[in-house]
Amino acid sequence: MWLSVLPWGFLILGLSPLWMFQRQENLYPGVIFLLSALLFTATASIFARVSANPRTNFSWVLGLSLIGMVLAVEAARDLAHLPEEIATAAALASMLASGLFLAGLYFNLKEPKTQDGEEAPKSFVERRRQPRQILTASALDSLAPSLEAMALVRPVTLLLLHTRPEQLGEDLLQHVRSPDLIFQLRDDQFLIALQGSSTEGAQIVFRRIRQNMLIRAYAVLPLHGSTVQRALHQLEGELSHYYLTQH
Repeated sequence: MWLSVLPWGFLILGLSPLWMFQRQENLYPGVIFLLSALLFTATASIFARVSANPRTNFSWVLGLSLIGMVLAVEAARDLAHLPEEIATAAALASMLASGLFLAGLYFNLKEPKTQDGEEAPKSFVERRRQPRQILTASALDSLAPSLEAMALVRPVTLLLLHTRPEQLGEDLLQHVRSPDLIFQLRDDQFLIALQGSSTEGAQIVFRRIRQNMLIRAYAVLPLHGSTVQRALHQLEGELSHYYLTQH
């Protein structure tokens, strides 16, 4: 929570010279810089809530916060008579922001891999589910916003399985990775949310499950750019189409 508040502190710091130096009558382009600073600050505050890798999260949030502060200083510079030393300090802050963005990319590339070569996410969705268990349809509704937010920054692929009614959901746990979430929608229907996996990775997971369990039908769909409910409706439509064409 504190990380999402940090950008607003940098914004106030950047605007603080307005209270210490004489104002100017002309508001342009200072107001434009101020609006840009607000947008960068809001972006940093939101990103603090949706990023998955903690080190990348901190680096990019801090970098965006510094850019917002620099723009706030530029706004204050146009709205008031500021000494050149403050502008120089803002320029140094922008250089530091560039370094933080590069550090975030480095941390993201160094993120641990699983045995299948897929990235192993360390997200708030993963941390909310300890120990591993089969989740319910109501849990899917509550976790849907988190999964949709995660899909904006890393791949999330949904795998819908139609099994026998007597199939135990716990049997699926040994065939998926620990970050993946399994929801039992009906007695014979399971939805697996594969975090950090592409469609190709989902096919690998499905083949591993099919070798050990009886699967009547399946459907795969990336979540990016869609909601969980819309994606689930499309997956169920694909299963229905499969059964119609098989009979």
